[in-house]
Amino acid sequence: MFLVATAIDISAFWFLGRVELGSAARIGVALLPLPGNITLIALTLGAIRRLDDFQKRVHFEAVTVAFLSTGVAVFVYAYLQKAQAVGPLNMVLVWSFMLGFYGAGYFIAVNHYR
Repeated sequence: MFLVATAIDISAFWFLGRVELGSAARIGVALLPLPGNITLIALTLGAIRRLDDFQKRVHFEAVTVAFLSTGVAVFVYAYLQKAQAVGPLNMVLVWSFMLGFYGAGYFIAVNHYR
């Protein structure tokens, strides 16, 4: 499912950047990834609900670190953008922040409980 959702995301992004579409079609293509992404959220939540309490705690701490750190990173990026030190913020960069910070949060949580 992850690969299908990713392929839809990439295809929609590609179409919106390269194919001339009318207003309604652009909105339709922009919303096309939504069902797959909602499905991924539901599947991830289901998988986390099947974990034991310790693993749930570790993932919760990792998500907390990722959420808060991504927020700080986006603010800092905005300040750097205002200082004309960086270009526009894009979704790939935000997802990279989240994934990197999630990994760091997971590492911190696992090592905390050792």
